[in-house]
Amino acid sequence: MKEAAQAALLRRLPKTDLHCHLDGSLRPATVLELARSHKIKLPADNVPDLLPFVQVAPTCRSLKEFLDVFDLLYPLLRHAQAVERVAYELVEDCAAENIRHVEVRLAPELQRTSKLSTDEVLEAVLRGLRRGLRDFGTTSSVIVCLLRSHGPQQNRRAFQSLKKFFKRDAKASQPAVVGLDLAGDEARYPTIDYADFYEEAAALGLWTTCHAGETEGTANLRAALELSVMRIGHGTHLLDDQRLMDEVIKRQIPLEIGLSSNVRTKSVASLESHPARRFHEAGVPITFNTDDRGIIGSDLTHEYCEALRLGFSLDQLYALSLKSVDHLFLPAPERAAMKARFAAEIRDMQASMQVS
Repeated sequence: MKEAAQAALLRRLPKTDLHCHLDGSLRPATVLELARSHKIKLPADNVPDLLPFVQVAPTCRSLKEFLDVFDLLYPLLRHAQAVERVAYELVEDCAAENIRHVEVRLAPELQRTSKLSTDEVLEAVLRGLRRGLRDFGTTSSVIVCLLRSHGPQQNRRAFQSLKKFFKRDAKASQPAVVGLDLAGDEARYPTIDYADFYEEAAALGLWTTCHAGETEGTANLRAALELSVMRIGHGTHLLDDQRLMDEVIKRQIPLEIGLSSNVRTKSVASLESHPARRFHEAGVPITFNTDDRGIIGSDLTHEYCEALRLGFSLDQLYALSLKSVDHLFLPAPERAAMKARFAAEIRDMQASMQVS
């Protein structure tokens, strides 16, 4: 089957995106419009010339260099209307490629100002997601990120907002705050330093994930397991410690993988060297995700096409998409209903392929 036909099939495939950063998902045109609206000077005044500043090139040398791009975007998102707009547009973009549920994550402290509280940031995100659901049909949830580079006061403020908005029994059709994440430069800020938040989250019944293993070394992966996280963001260096990998397999902790992201941040040297297939063959649960669709200039269909290049078959990708529903931070009945819809749609796709 030709690549274009495969891409068309994968665009039709019902999908979830479990690892999607709101502030990494801005459309370049929206960046320009928000800057003009709020009189924020950018390095360029048109989209083509702006792209090198808002999208990470393949020549990006490290996770830190990747994260530095966000510095240009943060000032644009310190207004409630801007946050709501970006959340709404993200749902529209997801719906265009048949993503049925997206878990949107953000660190509300990055948007907070003297005029915009962390509570108000989350309210704006939820408004945008609700409007997106109404207009485009894609459901969503919100994951609150603590930042490794933030001090205890900032992270405590974000955590308090998370607790205020958290809904354990949230329905897919009612966008809500559902979980906790820890993001940022893990090479400088060890995961274990944030243990108190994860212990409190466990006591409260929050769903939890954690960026870990995106940079060299396995100490942050080990800490994530010690803190009983339910999912791991990236985890690309899990292969470096067989005992840790055995434990992930035993507990069936899913990895939230972003193939293009991992290549751009130099978490892996190239797509061909990405361990996703080895993880899958060893029994590690994996999911494919966009991570930062705006900054990378990608979408989830492209990520699935990259998985084909890595050696996954179409049938394996269908199965992984279906299985991803099991890993959503939603109540079991919600996941079961969504999975049944995915299964029926995938069966129809496979049947139509056999007929043709």
